[in-house]
Formats: sequence, structure tokens, C-alpha cells
Amino acid sequence: MYKLTLEHHFAAAHQLTNAYSNECNDFLHGHNWKVIIVIRTNVLQNSMVVDFKKIKEVINKLDHKNLNEILDFEPTAENISKYLYDEIMKIRDQIRVSVEVFETDKASIKYQL
Repeated sequence: MYKLTLEHHFAAAHQLTNAYSNECNDFLHGHNWKVIIVIRTNVLQNSMVVDFKKIKEVINKLDHKNLNEILDFEPTAENISKYLYDEIMKIRDQIRVSVEVFETDKASIKYQL
């Protein structure tokens, strides 16, 4: 099995609108997000697991944006990890994906099936 691991970063702002018990829902604020994508497959496509640029394009859609304005869901790290997972799964079939999103250096969430 092939295993591709890609770490990428983006800077973006968000404001949480649901009743969370912290300051994140009080004001628009930004993070320097880190994303680690792991893709596994037994089948190469064009001699690759997947083109790195295609994954980076998905993540870069969020870069330097107000996530509340471009996403149609509450922009929590949990929901962002699921969104990135879904977008990466559209790139090609016969892959298994995990997406880990770091909102801070010490806090992350991972989504995978």
C-alpha cells in the first residue's frame, strides 16, 4: 500500500456563532491553521497516489479568507476537517483519506472513515 502524507498551512479568520463556552463566538479572529493529509491506496493513477498540487488547491481555497463568508457551515475545526476530507475524496477514487486540522499548535481534530 502507498501512503502519501502532506502538511500544508493556511491563514484564515472565523467567528463561531453557536453557543460555545469560550471567546471564539464573541468576535471574528484568525488562526494559522495546519493541515496534515494522509492518503492511502494500492492503486496508482498516472504513476502517483495523487497530484500534490490538487490537494494544495483544495486547501488554498480557504487561505486568507473569512471562513464564515465562504463556507455554508459553522467553521469549527471539526467541520473544516470533514469539508477538506470530502473535497479531497472528489479528486480520485480508490483512496483512503485522513485529514487532521490544527487550529493551534496543541489542538487538532482528525477526520477519517
